[in-house]
Amino acid sequence: MTNKIIEKRAFSIAESAEYACISRGTLEHWLAEGLLPYEELPGRGSKQRFRRIRKKDLDAFLDQNIKVNNATHHKNDTGEQKGIFLLPKST
Repeated sequence: MTNKIIEKRAFSIAESAEYACISRGTLEHWLAEGLLPYEELPGRGSKQRFRRIRKKDLDAFLDQNIKVNNATHHKNDTGEQKGIFLLPKST
């Protein structure tokens, strides 16, 4: 992850997934379920929309909903430590 991403106040979907160390599919699921707030910005002259997630909203969501299981930490191929993220079931 680059420092430019960390310094931003709002992230694209891809940047949010990278920042949270999750797949884009997981992030898309959270957005579709309404678990994580986002803003939809208009595109340039087309029907395309750009979704942006505020860093403070993503940080708050991760702090409240994600638990890292420290007992299952392992190193990936690059030697970086990873944990398993557990998300509570939506009601």
